[in-house]
Amino acid sequence: MLTNQFTLTRTRALSWLRKLEEATPSFTVYIAGPAAKQDVEKMLLMVLDRGLLLDELVDKALKSPTGAAIYYTTGKAYVVWPPFPVKDNMASRGYDPAQLKTMLEHDWRLGLVLVRLGHYAIMIAGGDKLVEAFAGTGLVHARHHKGGSSSQRFARHREKQMESFFTRVEGHAREIMEPHLKEIDFILYGGTRDTLQVMWKQCSFFTRLRGKVVDRLISVREPKRSSFEEAIELAYMSTIFEITE
Repeated sequence: MLTNQFTLTRTRALSWLRKLEEATPSFTVYIAGPAAKQDVEKMLLMVLDRGLLLDELVDKALKSPTGAAIYYTTGKAYVVWPPFPVKDNMASRGYDPAQLKTMLEHDWRLGLVLVRLGHYAIMIAGGDKLVEAFAGTGLVHARHHKGGSSSQRFARHREKQMESFFTRVEGHAREIMEPHLKEIDFILYGGTRDTLQVMWKQCSFFTRLRGKVVDRLISVREPKRSSFEEAIELAYMSTIFEITE
């Protein structure tokens, strides 16, 4: 069994769905995540017999942070990790792209928080359009790899720099996002998970956002004004696995 993985922008994903219809898929399954393995198997067994393909589809669906859309054509299956959470479980014969198509076509109100040590960007987006944004910087020295007391002093100094930096990020996040919290559909973070976890632990404002957070990270190399457009595009990205039997 061969697997080909690729990512598509919102426009290209919609075009891919239209083209897939020409292959007349024989079944469609939607998995709302997070889901238990037995529940995913139960959904797929409505349309597929047990075997290696079923195991592969279950594995791919379970690893998605947003649930999955699964389509099967003769000899090939496709597992889509959509940009935002799948709402409803569904299994049916034939091709039914409606749930994924509706998700991709909708102009969601998004809150984006991109953080890498030394740089950050906070954005509110409506569909592909930027509503409000701020990009800033803050001094955080790189790690000191030498040992001894000087290294310990440097580490304490760096921790204070990080604390100051995250306080600055939180302040601008509150300023930009708080007026829009009721209307925001989803919040996405970008950066390294280790850095973000330190920030989340320190900053209470981000605790309030947990219910709207999509559990995947946007991969923006350096958060700054020039990355605003790229970040919005990445927020709508879908990951697709093409599995050939």
